[in-house]
Amino acid sequence: MLFRSEPLLHSSLSDTIQARRKLLVDFLSPVLGDLAQQAYPLWEDMDKLSDLLGRSVQHWADLSFCERLYAVTPEANPYSAVMSSEDAAKNQKIHHELLLPYINKACNAQLQLTEVYISSSLHRSCITAIQPVIEGCEVRGYIIGDFDLRRLPQEEHALFPEATWRQIKGDPAIRKQLFHQRFVPRAIDEYIDDVINILDELVVERGIFRVSLRFSSSRATLWVMEDPYDEHTHVLNEILDPSICLVYPRRAYPENAKVMTDMVRPILERFRELRKADDVVYLRTGTLNIISGLVEVNFSCDGTHMMPAEMFLEKDEAFWFGVSE
Repeated sequence: MLFRSEPLLHSSLSDTIQARRKLLVDFLSPVLGDLAQQAYPLWEDMDKLSDLLGRSVQHWADLSFCERLYAVTPEANPYSAVMSSEDAAKNQKIHHELLLPYINKACNAQLQLTEVYISSSLHRSCITAIQPVIEGCEVRGYIIGDFDLRRLPQEEHALFPEATWRQIKGDPAIRKQLFHQRFVPRAIDEYIDDVINILDELVVERGIFRVSLRFSSSRATLWVMEDPYDEHTHVLNEILDPSICLVYPRRAYPENAKVMTDMVRPILERFRELRKADDVVYLRTGTLNIISGLVEVNFSCDGTHMMPAEMFLEKDEAFWFGVSE
């Protein structure tokens, strides 16, 4: 089952999560709201209320993907039988402490969602919907739906955070020893100009959309457009052999690439510059993805920067080394 959403970019991970939550609320509110209206006149008849909830989770019903469906009192105490299409789920504990904070702040008939949590019984990510059963100003209780995220209807379009600059600190033990180490050239440093020539051709002309250059071990890992789920690692003597171009057939540059062809070589050359710019803080790994448009660099302090390719090329030496990591 799919529900529609526009293919949007959001500025942060939290924005994306909130957008997904809104889609879930919009999707579940009509179904659970209608169920609450049906439940209101049956509230005093426990058997009829439980029967209504039981029918709602059958395989042919609107809430067939609901893990558990039950009613609670205004104080979040169990009220009805727990209904589920899975017998084992009926006997699982109702988490009163999970529901209470949301019920305490409920002030209208609108559905609420808990935060995503790991179910102690399923050991999977789950979310709970809380629908007030209300008539006028009287809250008779709440219909509670527990959902395994795997069983929720899927969106037609994914929502992804917009790519931006991120700085991530690494291992404190490495940072602590930073000023006790000095740059030691590796074999790849001696031949880096030749490596750049080969990698530039592989990316621009031969279908490589992601390249990770690992200076410490003198190797490069490549990802190919026509086989994006696999990776191909080459040691230095393989990278330096121009015959490697025979391994990767000529391919048109992808139309959906966010990195233009004339940006590839300058990015690779910037890797070289960051490698040699400082004896203490120097580049260990540089990664370029022309489809996502992101560049990732990891330094000897174990700090990592991720940013759009245009931003990466704009940053000068003062940005990287003007202040200590």
